Amino acid sequence: MKRLMLFWVASLVLVSIAALTLAQTRFPEPRILSGDDIGFRVEGMDLSGKPTGHVMVRVNGEWIEVGDGMTVRPVK
Repeated sequence: MKRLMLFWVASLVLVSIAALTLAQTRFPEPRILSGDDIGFRVEGMDLSGKPTGHVMVRVNGEWIEVGDGMTVRPVK
């Protein structure tokens, strides 16, 4: 029983290392598809092949992620 548990843990570690390596080689660093001051940082692909990521804006030459504009407040 101990050997089976040890084999199971070792296989989980190996699969985790392989998945991490594959994920890092797919997109080594996020790419920003941009115009002059507005862009989209591609962080990966969903199952249908569409890019996923965040909307970015350039402020003073630095790319900054856009935050949510809507907030929820209780009615008084």
